[in-house]
Amino acid sequence: GLSTIQTRARYFLFIPWIYIELERRRTPSAKMAEQARRLQTKLIYALEAGNEEVGVIGINAKEKLKRLPDSVYWAGLGAFGVRRYRGEMSNYYRGIERFYRQVTDATGHEAEELISGHRPHNWDLDLPDPPKDLFKNTTLRLRAAESEYLRQQMITAGPDTLLAYLLRQADVVSDQVVHPWDTLDASSASNVLIERVEYARWFSEMISGAALLYNLLLAEEATRRNLQSGGTDSVENYRVKLDDWAALITARATAIEGADRSRFWQLVHLGGGRVPESTRVFLDRWFDMAIAAPDNIIESNAAREHVVEREYRLKRGLARLQNPRQLELWGGSSGAGRLTYRWGTGRTMVNDIVNGLDGA
Repeated sequence: GLSTIQTRARYFLFIPWIYIELERRRTPSAKMAEQARRLQTKLIYALEAGNEEVGVIGINAKEKLKRLPDSVYWAGLGAFGVRRYRGEMSNYYRGIERFYRQVTDATGHEAEELISGHRPHNWDLDLPDPPKDLFKNTTLRLRAAESEYLRQQMITAGPDTLLAYLLRQADVVSDQVVHPWDTLDASSASNVLIERVEYARWFSEMISGAALLYNLLLAEEATRRNLQSGGTDSVENYRVKLDDWAALITARATAIEGADRSRFWQLVHLGGGRVPESTRVFLDRWFDMAIAAPDNIIESNAAREHVVEREYRLKRGLARLQNPRQLELWGGSSGAGRLTYRWGTGRTMVNDIVNGLDGA
């Protein structure tokens, strides 16, 4: 339900409130996109009036905003059960008149519909009501009822996720916690969650070396060609980072070497991941080399050739290590950061909800 471009938790309520208002007005299909943009723009100004800046989508662009909040949160709204309509936004627009007819047909049978659970609705019926001044002056701070609602929706949607675990703990997570696995207390977490988080950490640590080696190769090639993104500082930077990575793998040798590779792939599959065979072959061979001799990765011709071949398989003629023009476009870093599984977004959402529960 989360993505890296989401900003604050209250948008999980802003979007349904906007569309419920448009449905209340019986906005026709042809006008839905236009009116949804208008209300989302009004929301920007309302948040600005509420002295909000950080996390406000479109705070600078205003009417010129290209990607609206509804497109950013649409998938998450479905994942957390806030959006009950199952389909893309474009299909929701096209089918809105049919929804209005269903609502009209249900008039006079409201009690019956409520009891049977068949009352027509595109949005969860337990959604908290919006504040009266939503489009005039509002904030990103959640009210207690809103926080409790989102907390329950997210826990119900994924009871064995780290998100649900942190929401049950209901403690604010410090910005100093940079990795999701650092939040887990084995004494209070389920075995299912502990296993998932441990394998997530294992994969993050292992694949980080491949990303750093790739960037080292780019830095070396850029230096050889006297490109701006190269230079001895750039090369040395990645050599130092790879030394640090090797030290991490060595320090974590017991956990790294003890991981059940077949169980890892099973968890990926159970989680819905569809990994191409070529990707799995690349990863398994990388894992073997990284575990066998992390200290020798920098100088390993086999490791270097493995990474070069992988880039070429993926990009062919656009591979940076093969195409000087593409190398010129390299900005000095390509996927070199540690994989943290959208942790920045998750931490923000948890803290928004927990602060709302406390009335902070």
